[in-house]
Amino acid sequence: MRTVSILVVSILILTVLFSCVNDQDNGAIKKDLKVMIQVDFEGVTGVVNFDEIYPGHIHFERNCSILTKEINAAVEGAFEAGASQVIVRDGHSGNINVDVSLLDPRAQLTRGRVPGTPHTMVLGIDSSFDALVFIGAHSGAGMNHSVLAHTMSLKILDLQINGEHIFEPAFNALYAGKFGVPPVFISGDNYTCKEAVRVFGVIDTVVTKYSYGYNCARSKSPEVVYAQIKKGVKSALLNLDKFNDFKLESPYIMSVRVKDDNELGYKDFAYTSDSLDVVMKKFWEKL
Repeated sequence: MRTVSILVVSILILTVLFSCVNDQDNGAIKKDLKVMIQVDFEGVTGVVNFDEIYPGHIHFERNCSILTKEINAAVEGAFEAGASQVIVRDGHSGNINVDVSLLDPRAQLTRGRVPGTPHTMVLGIDSSFDALVFIGAHSGAGMNHSVLAHTMSLKILDLQINGEHIFEPAFNALYAGKFGVPPVFISGDNYTCKEAVRVFGVIDTVVTKYSYGYNCARSKSPEVVYAQIKKGVKSALLNLDKFNDFKLESPYIMSVRVKDDNELGYKDFAYTSDSLDVVMKKFWEKL
């Protein structure tokens, strides 16, 4: 009888220890997290052409549905990790890409633009947010081996700040860094995920497709992508302590290479300021 009691106690102890190890490995659920999901379109699985992510294309509505389901997967992962607020920022083109009838009802959606705001793709972000998540992201201008790579506009050939090549997630994370909000997760093609790791150092990623070139990729099944995004976002938010906000030191030295109007050449512009807002506004003036 005593032997059985000792055995039972031992099993209970091992169970508790195993549970503690699992909690440590998976991170602890944090209550009341506030998360922004910044949404773009070019990195969504199956997308390889610009025309199919703009109204009027036969597959636009279908792709909007896939995009929204990728977002919903991120929303699910966020709430399972302890989020109490999730703000989705539709940041692509005219901001009409998220299917509001399909979006997870727990999420709030920001659409439209405010003139003169350099942070339009993360509009509303402030120090109340705990994390920034990127869905549907793409590589920056000049990365023509990556699907639909560009930086804000096809007019931009290169954007650098303090000598750092800046792609759109970095531009947006740099603004979020003013408030101490770290980028924690990104989904997009394999080159986009690789670029994110290079720029941010530590960030969780999900590859949605494997690029063969600017308009060609081998895509994962949407259902596989949804499951991986949910798992990836949840894991990232359960381990927030491993991420850092993205910052560059002032003064901010920006250099921009822009196509000429006749598109046969380019012009270089440079601007320096101690204010990140001013530098970002100057960039948008070149679009």
